[in-house]
Amino acid sequence: MDDLYQELQEAIIKIDTEKLETLKDKILETPDIDVDKLVESVRAGLEEVGSKFESGEYYLAELILIGTEISEAVEKWKPLFEKEAKEKMKTAVIGTVEGDIHDIGKNIVGMMLTSGGFEVIDLGADVTPEKFVEAVKENKPAIVGMSALLSTTRDNIKKTIDALTEENLRDSVKIIIGGAAVDGEFAKAVGADGYAANAAEAVPLVNELLGGS
Repeated sequence: MDDLYQELQEAIIKIDTEKLETLKDKILETPDIDVDKLVESVRAGLEEVGSKFESGEYYLAELILIGTEISEAVEKWKPLFEKEAKEKMKTAVIGTVEGDIHDIGKNIVGMMLTSGGFEVIDLGADVTPEKFVEAVKENKPAIVGMSALLSTTRDNIKKTIDALTEENLRDSVKIIIGGAAVDGEFAKAVGADGYAANAAEAVPLVNELLGGS
């Protein structure tokens, strides 16, 4: 079975969309899928894609393409994550802030939160403060996660937090942020509750903020 996870990782790295389409169904139909290994394969594959993008081997179009493929895969694999989770713990609303279309890291965080037992409401990329506010009102999440990879968009994190405050929603949620444009100091400066340097840190951070939930 380990070959299946390796096959998935390699297909992601090569952005082999035809292979990925086949693997999406194959993984869903395979008994006893190890969700942790599945998530790790996706994380490692996307990390390599990110490295290739940074080195100039891949362009933004490839990055968007693989992001779309993985988003579709996550949606298809939801039954696996839900089966893995013993019970739904709480709801998390996540999204990439307005002006930023990068969503690979956010997608991995969504996968890990889902596999950890959270109901994840993924708003996608280029999400306005108003959309975050609307989603919080509608879904009453315990966690709001915001991502920003472009330094020009990171101030929209503060705008979103301010919008939640103005609507008297800020105290009802814990806010975490992540992405290349932000760090722990920025999180403190804008009033976020926590910062995760990568997807692997997101679930432990959320659990810590929620008191070990």
